[in-house]
Amino acid sequence: MRTVFLLIAVVTACGGGLEPEPICARGLVGLCGTVRFRGSAPANTENVFIAAYAAFPQTCTDLINNRRPIIPGSVPFTDSIAPYSVALSPGAYEWVLAVWKKPGPLTLSPADTQYLRVAGYYRSPTDSTQRGTVIVPANSAVNDIDFVVNFYSLRPATDFVNCTVQ
Repeated sequence: MRTVFLLIAVVTACGGGLEPEPICARGLVGLCGTVRFRGSAPANTENVFIAAYAAFPQTCTDLINNRRPIIPGSVPFTDSIAPYSVALSPGAYEWVLAVWKKPGPLTLSPADTQYLRVAGYYRSPTDSTQRGTVIVPANSAVNDIDFVVNFYSLRPATDFVNCTVQ
C-alpha cells in the first residue's frame, strides 16, 4: 500500500511527466507550427525568421513596414525541422512566410530587402499552389501552420512584390 501511495505522489508531482513540450505556449495569441528545412543553410546565413502580413504586400515599403512582428525572433535552422511560435494580434493574415537573412544591418526601410529572401511560405491546405490565409482568434493560437524552407531556392522579394531597391 505504501508503494502505491509513493507512486501516486511521484506521478502527481511530475505534472506532465515526460509529455512533450507543446509548440504553442499556453496563453499565446498568434500562430505556431514547424518549419522543415531542405538543403544546407548557406554559409552566410545570419537568421531565419517567421513573418506575417495581414494584407499581401504590394511594395517593398509594405514588405518592411507591414511585417508582423516588426522585429521577429529567430527559428533554429541547424536541424531538418524546427518548431516556431509567433505572437500576433488577432485577425486574418494573408501571407505567413519564412524569411532568410544574410549578414547586414536592418534599418526597417526598403533597403533591407538586399539582406532578405523568401525561403518558404504557408500554403493553402486545399490548393498547395496558393498561399494560405491564417485567422488568429482573439484568445488563442493557431496550431499546425507548417511549411518548408528550401535553402536551394531562396527568392528575392521582387519575385512577389514591386521593389525598386535590390
